[in-house]
Amino acid sequence: MASGNAVPRAQLHIRAKGNTKCKDHSENDVIFLCQNCKTLICPTCSISIHKSHIDSFVEISKIETENKNAIQFFLNETDNVNIPKLNQEIISSRTKMSSYKPLYNNLRKKIIYNNNQCKLELDKITDVYIKFCDKMEVAAMDLIQTHITNLEERLDTLKQLSSEYKQTLQTGNAVLVYDSVSEIREMDPDIPPTPNIDMAEFTPGMARLSHLKQAIGNLKSPTDHLQTELATGGHSDQCPVVRPKQSTETGQASTGEVQYKLRDRPTVMSQFSYPDNIRWICPTSDGRAWLCDCRHLHTKARQQPRSGHTDDTTPQ
Repeated sequence: MASGNAVPRAQLHIRAKGNTKCKDHSENDVIFLCQNCKTLICPTCSISIHKSHIDSFVEISKIETENKNAIQFFLNETDNVNIPKLNQEIISSRTKMSSYKPLYNNLRKKIIYNNNQCKLELDKITDVYIKFCDKMEVAAMDLIQTHITNLEERLDTLKQLSSEYKQTLQTGNAVLVYDSVSEIREMDPDIPPTPNIDMAEFTPGMARLSHLKQAIGNLKSPTDHLQTELATGGHSDQCPVVRPKQSTETGQASTGEVQYKLRDRPTVMSQFSYPDNIRWICPTSDGRAWLCDCRHLHTKARQQPRSGHTDDTTPQ
């Protein structure tokens, strides 16, 4: 955002590279260098816009030899040093890239191997569990079947005794009746209940992912830049451009302004209700923020705690 009465950069006149005409007075040729502003100027500029910099004026023709020497030095440095270095670095990087391929192939093989080993171990554990369940099932079924067999035998005995005692009541003598009653009194009248089976319990792991990662092993990255590149679409902060941009001759190439780095995603601190549309958010020095709807700019903005639903845009 522009401050004060500063003219936006997009509205400034720019002299094309190699153009001898002044950017502010197109009818004049540039003949001076204003060393204060690092800008080529014409005679009209020297007595108007840049008149306070008169002590820094130098004729372009007088520094032409110096500038040519600077270009020649750049050419010598570029042709004899920088270009060979870049070519060598490219060759070295290609060699390094080729050497990394088998390393990553080996890394993938180790991961796949350990994955297969984990599967085998899981299969073994599963097999032990299944066999244990099979044994418990057989033991439970045998116990219940034995109980059923005993009940069936008792049922057969009761049926026989019922028929026998009916006959005793009809034709038996006193002694047989007494013996039958004694026999009845010795019987256990209670029917044994079905035995309770203590079932085994299986509790599925709730943190399977963390345990599986621990089992398969750790894949640790030596740096965090890969994660950053994945989150930003693979773009790097370093730009491989070697040709400088055309000068705007405004003397504002480096002003020491604070650079802001946008986050990959906003951070929600907390949430709150607000009766209007929030169109403007202005943080304050005491950790709060002014919230405002543009329809109410003529009224005093409502002040809400900074702990509201705002994005963290602190300069990085």
